[in-house]
Amino acid sequence: MNGHGTHTMGTMVGDDGGANRIGMAPGARIVNIKVADARGSVDVSQVIAAIDWVVQHRKDNGLNIRVLNLSFGTDSTQSYVLDPLAYAVEQAWKAGIVVVVSAGNDGNQHALRNPAMDPFVIAVGASEKGNTRPKITSVMDFSN
Repeated sequence: MNGHGTHTMGTMVGDDGGANRIGMAPGARIVNIKVADARGSVDVSQVIAAIDWVVQHRKDNGLNIRVLNLSFGTDSTQSYVLDPLAYAVEQAWKAGIVVVVSAGNDGNQHALRNPAMDPFVIAVGASEKGNTRPKITSVMDFSN
């Protein structure tokens, strides 16, 4: 495993053995479904096939997949109502899976990446931590 998805998984489920740095869900089980090559290249049809695999096999052998994280996005300009990737994440949502996707790394002036613009997913971006309350002061310059 390597890349942004691996980093994200570490943030979510990481546990450093008690040195005060744990993820949001330490001890959670991970089902790794890697579709990109070593350089991060992937065709959207492969991502859609992987989402479909998760939906079809979410309960196989006690997997109990309840959350799907996609560290992936496209620059599709069509409405989420017509987009095949958006349709795939909605099918996962309809199957009872919470879908979390990256907002994108194109900068604040850009719209959310696909499928982050779909109302059936949780879009996650990067924020900047300030020194005063509220702790979160702004969206990072690179985040959509």
